[in-house]
Amino acid sequence: MTPAETVQLCARNNALWCDAVLRAAGAKTDFHHGYWHASSKQVALFPNIVTLNAEHGADLSAALAALPSKAAVKDSFDCLDLRTSGFEKLLTGTWLFRSQEGTRKPASPPDWQKAQTSEALGKWLTAWNKSENLHKLFPPKLLEFPDIDFVSIRRDDKIQGGAVLNYGPSHAGKDVVGVSNIFHRKSWLYGALHALIEPFPHRPVCIYETDTELLPVYRQIGFEDVGTLTVWQKL
Repeated sequence: MTPAETVQLCARNNALWCDAVLRAAGAKTDFHHGYWHASSKQVALFPNIVTLNAEHGADLSAALAALPSKAAVKDSFDCLDLRTSGFEKLLTGTWLFRSQEGTRKPASPPDWQKAQTSEALGKWLTAWNKSENLHKLFPPKLLEFPDIDFVSIRRDDKIQGGAVLNYGPSHAGKDVVGVSNIFHRKSWLYGALHALIEPFPHRPVCIYETDTELLPVYRQIGFEDVGTLTVWQKL
């Protein structure tokens, strides 16, 4: 795969995750040629548009113009300059991709657990972020989505780290595993990442990181930098 094709996989995976969250919040969502779009609802920390390729057509321009104030756009290919369209740049990040390293699916380690009840999700949310307002981002309804898992690593019956995993699109017959909203105890990023994706050596894995100082940690686990992204917010 070329780097551009790899970023397309990463962007599609991330858009699928955004789509689930916005749909759970009651938004109307659609996948168009070149971008994903959610309307009629805004959710904190999530965009209303995610670009799926580097092309910028008239339909995307119209969707951008129709966005309300404070809506965010994830330019997955870092190729749009939206300042003249009334947007400000919020952040930039690096797409990271790890190709499958094996062919067989191993058993999940005993300390790797996914939330399957509202109570378990509540514990995951508390470990993820202390702000109860942010807990509303991930309602129990998301547990019904088959392509999403809220995963935690537990040691001594305490959550030591966790992340959201979402699955898709398919590449070479295997669904890409997307990692987002990762959290971990201090200085445990390497251990958390390794433990969280341990059950998936047979699947490609993607994530993005906004802190460039942490990129060497991902590279140690087999991730490669494949591109950059930018998040814009409408003024």
